[in-house]
Amino acid sequence: MVAHRRAGKTVACVNELVARAVYSKKKRPRYGYIGPQLKQAKKIAWEYLKEYTQGLCSKVSESELYVVLKHNGAEICVYGADNPDSFRGQYFDGVILDEYGDMAPSLWGRVILPTLADRRGWAVFIGTFKGKNHFYKIYRRSQGLDLNPGEDPEYFKRTWFNFLLDIDHSTCLSEEEKVIQRAEVDDEDWEQEFKCNPNAAIKGTYYAKIISQLESKGQVNTDRASFDPEFPVDVFADLGKTDSTPFWFTQSKPDGYAMVDYEEHHGKDLDFYFDLLREKPYKYGLIHLPHDAKAKTLSAKRTTIQQFLDADTDDDTKFTRFDASVQGTIIRILPKLGVQDGINASRKILPKCWFSPKCADGIEALRAYAREWDEDNKVFRDKPNHNWASNGADAYRYFATTAQGIGEVQTYAEQQAEESKIIIPQIKLEELFEFRERQMRFQRGRV
Repeated sequence: MVAHRRAGKTVACVNELVARAVYSKKKRPRYGYIGPQLKQAKKIAWEYLKEYTQGLCSKVSESELYVVLKHNGAEICVYGADNPDSFRGQYFDGVILDEYGDMAPSLWGRVILPTLADRRGWAVFIGTFKGKNHFYKIYRRSQGLDLNPGEDPEYFKRTWFNFLLDIDHSTCLSEEEKVIQRAEVDDEDWEQEFKCNPNAAIKGTYYAKIISQLESKGQVNTDRASFDPEFPVDVFADLGKTDSTPFWFTQSKPDGYAMVDYEEHHGKDLDFYFDLLREKPYKYGLIHLPHDAKAKTLSAKRTTIQQFLDADTDDDTKFTRFDASVQGTIIRILPKLGVQDGINASRKILPKCWFSPKCADGIEALRAYAREWDEDNKVFRDKPNHNWASNGADAYRYFATTAQGIGEVQTYAEQQAEESKIIIPQIKLEELFEFRERQMRFQRGRV
């Protein structure tokens, strides 16, 4: 469902959840409303849910944001897409994904869709277009368009419903209100938020315009970026335990860079990523880790780099496809650089890149990467918004700074040697006597 701003999408869908829950005859029915962030979902949908179930509930949990209906035990809960782990082990009979374009593209296929499988549940995607991102693509799929090879367009036309309501065909706002809104909204916002135009400029984004240009030139979703087994693959990672961890897999070409693969997972430990690297068919060149990989983890009491080196040298878990023969040379530690320097480097290097179909999620992260919005002053701040897109964009930024030669990239062995140096201060004997005299005078003055 694509509808203009203030058309009542959320109100309609919360009422749909309530109606489905009220009339459900399933055993322990469960429904969910999912917003991009839990804080946002609570602010938008929770009050509506309580209002429209007033007098129907046996339980209302303010802390866990769910209600239970009296007559059939149906549960309706509010969730945030910023915590995918909250859906693990769950089942749903129906879900609403509000502003799906602001969520990670993988959330639907990897996380939500399996929760609907055994209950034959349904899903509704609502929002406005923000470029031709994954929300736009799922809208096109619902029409039987832009499908994968072998998919039947008639199946999607028969089993999916799609709806688009722009401001020109809407009666949700009065004509007077439409005039007021148009006068106060700039052209880009009007096209995006009210006209539901997928070709409208996306304000505040860093790379969306460049990505669109690459798509028009055929540099995205192209076999030209397929893995070449004759050459090594370099890896750029932004590691995190509680946050998502992305990996870009790249190969240098005479005329640019092939982004051959992209992986991103949430809440996994390092062993999971070691296995992921081993299972890939690649011959690895260098693995680039962020500067904070030198910090020790609380669980292992060892740095991330040390754990990578252990996995590289342990006979039971050796990365047999690593080319480096000297321990430590395979791991490169990236310098700590300013975010803006990395963004500038990314803008310069993007036109030289080709992206394989395996990089679809990474492309969407780059497309959605944007500046933080200051609601009080109605301007974009000079720093990125930290959301699902920032993880993949950060890892790409590491690649871009390395490709541009910004900062000094060191091997682990080089850093260890540098940090082990003992720096002896150059102090003259006269300075020591003078320092001692000052201490003595200070002590006598205190007595």
